Amino acid sequence: MSEPAAAPKRSVAAGEWRVLYAAIVFAAAALLLYAVLPILSPVVLYLLLMLLLVPYRGTREHLLLLTAATLLLLLWLLNALGSIIAPFLVAFVLAYILDPAADALERRRVPRAAAVAILLVPVLSGLVLGAIFGIPVLVQQASEVVSDVPAALARAAGWLQGLQGRLERLDLPFVSGRTLARQVDEARIAAFIQAQQEEIINRAWRTVLGVGRGFGFVITLIGYLVLTPVLTVYLLRDFNRITGRVRELTPPSRREQWLGFMAEYDHLLSRFLRGQVVAALIVGLLTWIGLLIAGFPYPGLVGAIAGVFNLVPYLGLIVSIVPVLIIALLSGSFVASIIQAGIVFGIVQLIDSTITGPRIVGSSVGLHPVWVILALAVGSFFLGFVGLLLAMPAAVLIKLLLRDALARYREADRSPAGG
Repeated sequence: MSEPAAAPKRSVAAGEWRVLYAAIVFAAAALLLYAVLPILSPVVLYLLLMLLLVPYRGTREHLLLLTAATLLLLLWLLNALGSIIAPFLVAFVLAYILDPAADALERRRVPRAAAVAILLVPVLSGLVLGAIFGIPVLVQQASEVVSDVPAALARAAGWLQGLQGRLERLDLPFVSGRTLARQVDEARIAAFIQAQQEEIINRAWRTVLGVGRGFGFVITLIGYLVLTPVLTVYLLRDFNRITGRVRELTPPSRREQWLGFMAEYDHLLSRFLRGQVVAALIVGLLTWIGLLIAGFPYPGLVGAIAGVFNLVPYLGLIVSIVPVLIIALLSGSFVASIIQAGIVFGIVQLIDSTITGPRIVGSSVGLHPVWVILALAVGSFFLGFVGLLLAMPAAVLIKLLLRDALARYREADRSPAGG
C-alpha cells in the first residue's frame, strides 16, 4: 500500500530536478555568452540559433523563428555593409531595367553578348561622363548659391528697411521703429552658412554615394566606377538564367501561386523603375536645357532637383519651386527669373503630362504618392543610400502582401464559418 504513494514523490522530485538542471544549463550558457561577448556578432548568433533549432526542424514554429531571424540578419548586414552592397544593388537595378531591351534584341536574333554590349556601352558611358563632368558642375553651382546668400540677405535687409520707413509713415499700431530692423541679421546668417558650407557638401557626398561605416570616399567611388559596370555586364548577361533558377527554387505545390505573385510584383515594380525613372530623367534634362536656353541661373542644379524629385508622382514640381524661388531671389532680378522659370516649367510639365507620362509611365505606377514618399523617407533614414535603392521594391512587396492578406481576411469573413 505504501509503494503507490512513493511514485508521485519520485515524479515530483524528478520534475524539480529537471527545472534545476535547466536553470543550471541556462546559467552556464549565459556565462559562456558573457565570456565570449567580444567575439560575438549577429552572424555568429544566427548560426548558433540555427544549430539550437535543429531538434524543432519541420515545425511551423521553426519556420517562423528562422524567417524572423533571417530578416533581422539581412537588415543588420544592409546597415553594416551598406557601402559595399550599394554597387551590387545599383548593378542589379541597371540589369533589371535593361533586361527587357536585351530580350527584345535577342528575339531579333542578336546574340545575348552583343545585345548586352549594345545596351551597356552607351548607358555606362553616359553614367560615367555624368559622374565625371556633371557632379562637379552641380557641386560648383551649389557652392555658388551658398556664396551668393550674403548679397541676397543684404538686398533683403535693404528692402525691409525701405518697407519699415513706409510703415512708419503710415503710423500703424504695434509697429515700432526697430521692429523690422532686427528681423534680419545678414552678417550673422551669412557667416553661419559659410562656416557650414563644407560640412553640407560632405554630407551631400555621403548621402549620394553611401559613404560611411569606415569606408572612404575613394574606395566607394572605385566601387561604383569599376565594380558596378562589371557586375552589370555579368548580371544582364545571365539575368534570364538567374530568374529561371529562382523559379526552380519555388516549392512545386505552390509554384503556380508564387509565380503569379512574382509576375504581378515584377509588373508593378518595372512600371516604376523602367517608367518613372526614365520619365524623371527626361524631365530633368528638359528642365536643364530649357533653363539654360532661357538664361536662368544655375540651370543644372535646378534640373537635377526637378529630375530626382520627379521620381515621386506629383511631388517633383512642388519641390522644384523652392530652389527656383531661392535662386530667383539671389539673382537680383526676381520677376524676370520667375517668368523665365515659369515658362520653362510650364512647357516641361505639358510635355510630361501629355507625352512622356502617358507613353512611358502609363496611367499610374500602382503606388500612391504618399506611400512612395513614406517608403523613401523610412528607407533613407534607417539604411541611408542602400535604403533609397531598396525603398521602392520593398514598398511594392509590402503593398501586394497587404492586399493579399486583406483579401484573405474578407474571404474568411464571408465564409459560412465566419458568418
